Amino acid sequence: MYKEFTDLLCRIGEADDNVPTERKFPYELVALFMDMQDSRGDAVPPHRLLRCLLMAKLTLFAEVDVADVFSSVWNHLLQNMPDRPLEEALRSLFTISLEERLTCDRCHRRSSAHRDLLSLPLRVSHSKCHRTLTLERALWRYFRYQDSYEEENVCPKCGKDSRATKVTLLRSLPRTFTVHLTRLCKTRSRIQKINRTVTFPPTLDLMEILGPEHLPEDEQPTTHYTYRLFAVISHSGTATFGHFSSYIRSCRDGGWYFFNDSCVCKVSWDDVKSTYGNTAFHWGSTASLLIYVHSDVDPVTSGSGAPP
Repeated sequence: MYKEFTDLLCRIGEADDNVPTERKFPYELVALFMDMQDSRGDAVPPHRLLRCLLMAKLTLFAEVDVADVFSSVWNHLLQNMPDRPLEEALRSLFTISLEERLTCDRCHRRSSAHRDLLSLPLRVSHSKCHRTLTLERALWRYFRYQDSYEEENVCPKCGKDSRATKVTLLRSLPRTFTVHLTRLCKTRSRIQKINRTVTFPPTLDLMEILGPEHLPEDEQPTTHYTYRLFAVISHSGTATFGHFSSYIRSCRDGGWYFFNDSCVCKVSWDDVKSTYGNTAFHWGSTASLLIYVHSDVDPVTSGSGAPP
């Protein structure tokens, strides 16, 4: 459904006979897209695609978070791309490049580290008063100044007892801004899913959320920082049992569609908002992965694509 992604992927062409089965994943993914376009049936079975993942020894049918699945499949796709320029183009489409700057509270020594992420992890914590958490607030918390006590961030001059203040900034504006709402909380006895309400907007403006110190210096103020929500991957169930489904904005008509296995139907924005979560409904659907795209590569405005 993401035209920028499918346009890049479809450039690989057809696999020759020398490509082993475990390395045919990109080709089988394209073939699956084509089957979905041409088939007159209600659904297309992805057997050949799953066989590639099995041959590559990727864990299937296991209880893992959707972000872990996304990362595993994405890395497998990149590793088997036959063309290096296409691999880099796909990587740049989804990569979120960050810089973490650390300042030792004792000697004021400064250091920095670069990180490239596929999705930005935002922790959803418990709220005793059942307060609603906004995505904007969660993003502000992630990038703001905070104390760091991690072992690898210890100041080499002051030793293990040192504390550091960390600030995170964007090295460049990502074309795709994927947010992972981490709702799993590990206790001594079990893993618990946090169903706290988290709201998210259809349009996200990073300039209104982050300060200039968190944004790329070489892109201010000539670039706009607006992102539009393209897809929501939701989870219904508990921490150890449940089901994933998707809400995707059509690249043809701009409307929202609900994807639940082989069942696809058109829905409203209010239906998408039902994934905000609610502490009173332990089995309710909650958003897990939010995929925003920069308005310059908005799949609705950048051209028509595959129908839902």
